[in-house]
Amino acid sequence: MKHSCLKNTQRVNELTSKQVNKLTSKQVNKLTSKQVNELTSKQVNERREALQMDASLSFTHQLVNLPTRHSSTCHLSLVNLSTCLLICLLLLAFSCEEDTVQTPQLQASINKESLTINESMIINFAGSDADNIVVYPGDDRQDYDLRDQSNTGLVVNKKLFTYSYQVPGVYKVVCLASTAGDKATNLQFDTCSFIVNVIDDETEIDRISCPRIINDEVFAEKHANDEWLMVLPQKVLYNNREQNISLSQRLRFYIQSDSTQISVNGNIYSATTAYNLSSPVDILVKSDFGTERPYKLYTLNYPRFSSFKLQGVDGKITLDAFDYSTCVVTVTLPQGTNVSSLAPEFTTNSPSDKVYIGNEEQTSGVSAVDFTKEVTYRLVSAVPDKPGMQAESTVVVKVAFQ
Repeated sequence: MKHSCLKNTQRVNELTSKQVNKLTSKQVNKLTSKQVNELTSKQVNERREALQMDASLSFTHQLVNLPTRHSSTCHLSLVNLSTCLLICLLLLAFSCEEDTVQTPQLQASINKESLTINESMIINFAGSDADNIVVYPGDDRQDYDLRDQSNTGLVVNKKLFTYSYQVPGVYKVVCLASTAGDKATNLQFDTCSFIVNVIDDETEIDRISCPRIINDEVFAEKHANDEWLMVLPQKVLYNNREQNISLSQRLRFYIQSDSTQISVNGNIYSATTAYNLSSPVDILVKSDFGTERPYKLYTLNYPRFSSFKLQGVDGKITLDAFDYSTCVVTVTLPQGTNVSSLAPEFTTNSPSDKVYIGNEEQTSGVSAVDFTKEVTYRLVSAVPDKPGMQAESTVVVKVAFQ
């Protein structure tokens, strides 16, 4: 039988080139993957190309030999068909060409090549027609030279890249621009790199606190000239009981570098040491780079009345459980007592504290006050020789009758 070799798969590998060349298009397409593998791919491909060429020539021959009656109409049809044939051949030729991808030209500029930790590195990209731009900053897990060890880069958004380093060192920053064909083939890329030197010269204290005021953390206030003011309560109301607060407290420093060294009063800082805050505390911060910066911490207590009397009757002082700067004094007097003009007698925790109603300073036993309604006192304590460093409390005095 003609082409009987196709029906006997056990003898496929015995096909000769002459037998392959006799295969029809239908027979070529029916070859199984096993038969194709056993034949040489070159033979099969050459036969397919020959059959496609024969089909094209046959179609062209049919066009050329169209009937000639109604010559003008036939001529027009030939022109149109010939044009369609040419377009089809051109499309076929272009579809067979390998996808052409242009190599991107990467242009990048960096704002600084010498940085401090937490300082922003800014890279701008211009003139690149790349599909993607990726930056490898060069630090941990983002090293371009260690891509085969699962190191990755960061994708650039809108041709602008910003980054800051947390650890000092010398880093190789690699920028990679890439383009690819429609099916992610024929990858083309371009790279550029920068060497960035990062130093840790951090000496800035962001915050200082006393972290163990019962269950509270109290933060100091930052003032000019690297001076800080800590304001602590003398007593707090906790579980409905008043508890005294000592001026011997632990300190906590918030600095954006783990390499920074801190000294307190000439000794290396310890988070577990209770420091005496009754006098100014000298703090020295030294960066990893070697820069030193001195600070000073002052401490005040919230001022409060230690005693308050009206007509010899002691008032009861009640603390606020949530606001250390507020308290209430209640004085109980006999029914019918005229309280429209009384001069209270009072003492404060510090003799230097000032007492005001509004902006008018009050003097114990002298300043007469109308107690027919609640009276709000303002108590002010200040650091000696530093009037701008103050602590302020509000005390509300109420009179009750029995």
